[in-house]
Formats: sequence, structure tokens, C-alpha cells
Amino acid sequence: MTTNMVRESAKILQFPVRNIQMRMEMREREERSRPVIYESGAGSWYHEEAIREAEEARKQ
Repeated sequence: MTTNMVRESAKILQFPVRNIQMRMEMREREERSRPVIYESGAGSWYHEEAIREAEEARKQ
């Protein structure tokens, strides 16, 4: 019977070093690929007016 058991200790793994410049470039590419959406509650009066006119036209 073996009384002397040798166990390996835990291995410490190093996280990969991140390149900050590369990370910033990736963010810039992502921002450029996203569409720009502008929302304005006060600026959509023409849209609401068009809907109102279409509803009135249906009623006639």
C-alpha cells in the first residue's frame, strides 16, 4: 500500500495581456458600424400631422 501520494499543486494561469490600442480600435469600428438614430418628441409634429390627415381621408 502506498502511503506517499504526490499531488500536483494548482497551476496558475496568466490572463492574456490586452492591447489597449487594439481595444480602442475595436470600439471605434463598432461605433462607426452602428446607425445613428435621432429621436425628438417635439420634432415629430409633421409625422403626427400626416397620420391625422390620413385618418381624416379614410373617414371621408
